[in-house]
Amino acid sequence: MPAGDARPPLARLAAAAAILLALSAPGHAADQIKLGFVSGLSGSAGIGGQEEKRGLDMALRRLGNKLGGLPVTVYTEDDKGDPNVAVQIASKFADEDKVDIVTGFQGSNTAIPAVPLLLEAGIWVVGSLAGPQEFAGKGCRENAFWTEIENEDWDDALALYLNDKGVKSVYFMGADYQAGWEKIGGAMKFYKGKSFGPVYTPWQQQIDLAPEMSQIRAANPEAAVVFYPGASSIAFVKQFAEAGLNDKIKLYAETSLSNELNFAAEGDAAIGITETTNWSYDLDNPANKEFVAAYEKEYGKRPTFFTASQYDAINLIDAAVKAVHGKIEDKDAFRDALRHVSFSSIRGPFKFDTNHYPIQNIYLTEVVKGTDGKLRLALKGTAVENWRNPYHDQCPMKW
Repeated sequence: MPAGDARPPLARLAAAAAILLALSAPGHAADQIKLGFVSGLSGSAGIGGQEEKRGLDMALRRLGNKLGGLPVTVYTEDDKGDPNVAVQIASKFADEDKVDIVTGFQGSNTAIPAVPLLLEAGIWVVGSLAGPQEFAGKGCRENAFWTEIENEDWDDALALYLNDKGVKSVYFMGADYQAGWEKIGGAMKFYKGKSFGPVYTPWQQQIDLAPEMSQIRAANPEAAVVFYPGASSIAFVKQFAEAGLNDKIKLYAETSLSNELNFAAEGDAAIGITETTNWSYDLDNPANKEFVAAYEKEYGKRPTFFTASQYDAINLIDAAVKAVHGKIEDKDAFRDALRHVSFSSIRGPFKFDTNHYPIQNIYLTEVVKGTDGKLRLALKGTAVENWRNPYHDQCPMKW
């Protein structure tokens, strides 16, 4: 590596690994699809990753373990939320497994260094959850598609909703890493009222949030917009309520703050939180009703956005493979199929923008107590219809 290399650490990591990665495209067997699935399946990200895996398994079972009519072999890997592990997995997918397509990716921190290596090896990427800003603008890639969101999408739409609602002051805070900076920074960019913050909490401090609660109380805003994923979301919701702030300050977030995975730990402290999302189990369309019913029958509870996002990604891949009659080695034809193919998305309207991120509705949900006495995310409406992420016009791809 040259002295004084000013590139970000993840970029340097990817560049170094690329030297060791075989550059030849993976062999393609005309009678099967080799699918790589990578996510955080253990550690702090494990509960979400396991839900993603359920979405993958459900979709493939429904399709008879085929994609576009071809048998599929799945290679599952746990990146543990670690960029270094993700790079090693990318090399394995290319050199040993010779996969055709990789899906999954729960975190931007693992996607950013691994995806360029996969693309360099001729492997298609259809990310189902992470939405790195890195690949949304000038860094968009012609063989990488992102089916969930660009990191800012839910939060940008939330800011526009707060503007329309006439909320006059908002306190902004979140986790101190790339997704947190992008999500909270994006929301602040779109919000027009009085802003407090941003405050970013280091990972090691996200269990004891007493200082942050004191700062919110002192600012006394009308609302708070926060981003805390995983275990830190539970800590935040409980401590926000324990500090007596949920009776004074309306709490807004994206759906990762409070959902079916967190309800048992958060309890009634979560009631009243309004969240943005691109999918809800209340959406009234046939594909979604079938998906929700199948999940509830198999797992005895309601699905999460983790499951839904991966389920949709598999159905997109299936439709695109079918459109090219399994000939995914025809790069131009398969790329065009992924861009334009119609499939029954469980989120409702869906199409790709020019940067390969979705154009889609952003919905509003609220944590309520259902008639059965259990918490649920009730669909309350639409924050923005046909949302386009703010970086699409920076992408040089034209199609």
